[in-house]
Amino acid sequence: MFSVGTMNPSHVEAGSSMVKAKLVDLGSSRVSTTISITGATTGASVVTSTWDSVDAGLAGRSGLYADKEMATVMQAGGWTPLNFAIGEITSERGNGEGAYTVAVFGQAERPAWDRTDEMGDLLWGIASKNGVNGIRGLRMVAAGEQTGSMMNIFYTDSVDAYLATSSELASNSDFVSLMSDQGARIVDRSINRTI
Repeated sequence: MFSVGTMNPSHVEAGSSMVKAKLVDLGSSRVSTTISITGATTGASVVTSTWDSVDAGLAGRSGLYADKEMATVMQAGGWTPLNFAIGEITSERGNGEGAYTVAVFGQAERPAWDRTDEMGDLLWGIASKNGVNGIRGLRMVAAGEQTGSMMNIFYTDSVDAYLATSSELASNSDFVSLMSDQGARIVDRSINRTI
């Protein structure tokens, strides 16, 4: 689940620590907070949480907003929600942590969800060689205009490592063929700094 919003920058660090702790207490297996540094949401905070089910995630989100201590921090920081999205993890490789995340959104005319392992292996083979820490593939299932899109998140300590990966993918015949087979194209990209 992805919660995107704006907050006074001086409150982001404290708010991030509290959100992580409370969402883990509410049942999330992984929580990450980033700040968008490129794209339409530049400056926004993105809280990503992983849950065993959508029901558990929605209950956790409700619990977070009902928490009095959290409400005080959000009010003091001027938290303003901008977007909320749900994605299904389709593949994971490597270590899903890093100083930066790069989210790449794609649309496909003929999405081949049965080939996600093939795509994950291909991406990871190139990304890991270039120094990316980990990757995660998702199918966006309830995400407004992004619903139905593919998203690949690259976790890295160096944006240069991601850019080297992107450059190599653009000329990789297997990647180009897999994208072509699906009628797929990249439609958006966002670089975020991890808090």
